[in-house]
Amino acid sequence: MQFGLSEEQKLIVETTRAFVENELYPHEREVERTGVLRRELIDELKAKAIDAGLYAANMPADVGGAGLDTVSWLLYEKELGRANYALHWTCVARPSNILLAGTPEQREKYLFPCIRGEKWDCLAMTEPGAGSDLRGMKATAVQDGSDWVLNGTKHFISHADIA
Repeated sequence: MQFGLSEEQKLIVETTRAFVENELYPHEREVERTGVLRRELIDELKAKAIDAGLYAANMPADVGGAGLDTVSWLLYEKELGRANYALHWTCVARPSNILLAGTPEQREKYLFPCIRGEKWDCLAMTEPGAGSDLRGMKATAVQDGSDWVLNGTKHFISHADIA
């Protein structure tokens, strides 16, 4: 039984680590000092992540992602996690897997633009008093004819300002 990393996994680690060290680390001081991630910097790093094959790498290959298996994806995330959260989470996006459950029309409108780096998604899960405890959440979505009525409060929604 082989417990070591495959050659492909080693390459994923090396590529992701090099990207973090060469492209993200140089900008950490600015982001931490100013508390701002400039849009120009986001666009520059996003383009580099796309070129490096690191953008939307969590998505299956048949929708344009890297199709990483679970261990490879965790190795990739471990390397990205070495950098400032704002930099790696915004500039090297990993669209939510929930977008895979959409209809073909929804995939065209929401999933594929996120994979191509044209749009961002966000997930409104955290609630006051419940955090991210799904069983403790109080917000509701009730269908009313062809519409949905949403009630409740969410907060700490990463990328809500740009999604």
